[in-house]
Amino acid sequence: MPKRILVIGGDARIDRLYASMRRDSLEVSRYTEDVPLKTALNKADVVILGLPASTDGSTVYAPQLLRPILMNDLLRLMDGRQLLLGGKFDEKTKSLMGIYGIKYVDYLRREEFEIANAIPTAEGAIQIAMEELPVTLNGSNVIVTGYGRIGKYLSRLLGALGATVTVFARRQTDFALIKSAGLNPASYLYLPDAAMKADVLFNTVPARVIGRDALEALRGGLIIDLAASPFGCDLSEAAEAEVRVIRAGGLPGKVAPVTAGEIIKETIYNIFRETGE
Repeated sequence: MPKRILVIGGDARIDRLYASMRRDSLEVSRYTEDVPLKTALNKADVVILGLPASTDGSTVYAPQLLRPILMNDLLRLMDGRQLLLGGKFDEKTKSLMGIYGIKYVDYLRREEFEIANAIPTAEGAIQIAMEELPVTLNGSNVIVTGYGRIGKYLSRLLGALGATVTVFARRQTDFALIKSAGLNPASYLYLPDAAMKADVLFNTVPARVIGRDALEALRGGLIIDLAASPFGCDLSEAAEAEVRVIRAGGLPGKVAPVTAGEIIKETIYNIFRETGE
C-alpha cells in the first residue's frame, strides 16, 4: 500500500472511502483549504479524486470546497512520481495528463468496479420504480433494454419480484442467457409491440435505442434511464408522447453511498496491488 494518500473532493461515496481507509490505518488525508494545494500535494504519493473527477471538464469535482480547483492547476502541481486515481476522466483531462506526464488510472473503467456497482444501481432503479408506479412490480409487465452488467442484475431482481420481464438485446448469446434466466428475450424490432403492454421501461444502453414508435406505444408510461449520455431516448420525443423519463445516473452514490464507497475502496486497493504502489 502507498505511504501517503491525499483525497480531494468527491461526494458521499468519497467521504466513506476516506473514513474506511483511515480505519484501515492508511496514511490518508483529506484536502481542505487550510493549506496551499501545492503543500498538500508535496506530502502525497497518491491523489484520489471523486466520481466523476470533474463535472465540467475544467475543475475538480469538489462541492465542499469554497474555491474551485482548476484541473489544469492540479495536474501542473503534481509530478511524475505520483499516481492520480479518479472516476470518469474526460478527454480534456486525459489530454492534460499526457502533457504533464501524469500517471493515472480511471477506477470507473475497472471491470470489478463495474460488476460490483451494478448491484446498488439496480436496487436504486427498483426503488425509484416502487415510488413512481401506481402498481406493484409484482405482476407488472416490465421492459429492460440492454443485457450488460446492470441489465443482467436488474432483470433478475425484477423477475424475483414477480414481474414479467422482457429483455431487449442484440446478440444471440444474450438471447440464450436471457431465456435460461427465465426471462423473455426480444429483438429491438419488437420494442414498440412490447411497449404497448409495459408498465415501466428500464434503459441501460447509452444509445438511442428507444425510438419515436416505441415512445408512442408507451404513451403515458414511465422510462427509468440508467445509461450515460446520449441516453436511451430523446426527451422532446418522449414529451410529445407524454412519457415520463427519469434519468437516474449516479444511483449508487445517492441510494447506497456506504456500499458505493466501499466498492471504490476495494477497486483502488486492487490498483495498488497491481501497480506496486
